Amino acid sequence: MNEILNQVDKLLAKPDLGKLILRVSFALMFLLHGIHKVHGGTEFIQGMLVKNGLPAFIAYGVYLGEVVAPILIIAGIFTRLSSIVVIGTCLMVVYLMHMDNFFTLNKVGAWAVEGVAVYLFAAIATMFLGSGKYALKPDA
Repeated sequence: MNEILNQVDKLLAKPDLGKLILRVSFALMFLLHGIHKVHGGTEFIQGMLVKNGLPAFIAYGVYLGEVVAPILIIAGIFTRLSSIVVIGTCLMVVYLMHMDNFFTLNKVGAWAVEGVAVYLFAAIATMFLGSGKYALKPDA
């Protein structure tokens, strides 16, 4: 049995492929949020910023965090730095939209912040893992 498990482990030991799948999948899904902002604008975000006492122009940072950074992550260019930008974007989303329900569960038992938390933790993992070898600018 141990021999079979060792063979399976050896067959699946592809850390650079894992990095590529994590990097591209999470960044592509995050990019979809940015594309929505490109088409729909940032008025909603501007309103939330002003409501929280922040200047409305900060909303334009969403294009950096939800469009530029995910594209760079997908391509594997400045992956760690771009992940930091996505982490900042996720933290801003939590601040603006989830501080009132941060410690609550929804009606099916999921954490109310789960949607953005998945992106946040994927960005944190990508920041520490780097791009891997399947990237336009592989990390050293």
